[in-house]
Amino acid sequence: MKNLLLAITLIGSLSSCKDNDADSTVLPQATQTGANTGGAFVNGKIWVSKIEQSTVAALGNNTTYEFVNNEYSLKIQLRNAENPTGNTIQILLVSDQDFGIGNYPLNENDNGLYYHSSKIYSTNSENIGTLSISKFDKANKIISGTFSFKAKYYYDGDTVTITDGRFDRKYQ
Repeated sequence: MKNLLLAITLIGSLSSCKDNDADSTVLPQATQTGANTGGAFVNGKIWVSKIEQSTVAALGNNTTYEFVNNEYSLKIQLRNAENPTGNTIQILLVSDQDFGIGNYPLNENDNGLYYHSSKIYSTNSENIGTLSISKFDKANKIISGTFSFKAKYYYDGDTVTITDGRFDRKYQ
């Protein structure tokens, strides 16, 4: 009986892991369950969001949706916690209209961002992209979809291309 209880506890512990056990050699499944996964190809190489325990939330693993000062704000943040120098994909949208299922341009106003080491790459009027929201469940606070964009580092003109991005996040 003790062995059965130990096995059930071990299985429960292992199945509760999310991004912290994500395989960094394949993109995560394109799910819509709030699995807290995310990934993309960054300049043709697989990049997978890896989250440590919940203590990392203060460091920016938050996906948020809010209405403040008569504006809707949506931030989808995917971070690779294994790279402490900053390896993050972030999408920021702000609008006076509410967000829902659909396609949203990423440009100089609504940004696709990539943080790597001390560089911040950003979409602009020439380096653009798209965010496609396929699920926006406001009752259960789940947002899922895909994204792709090209972003530029302002100071030296270096660019990064992010393709086949996907996310399935619970938001705050």
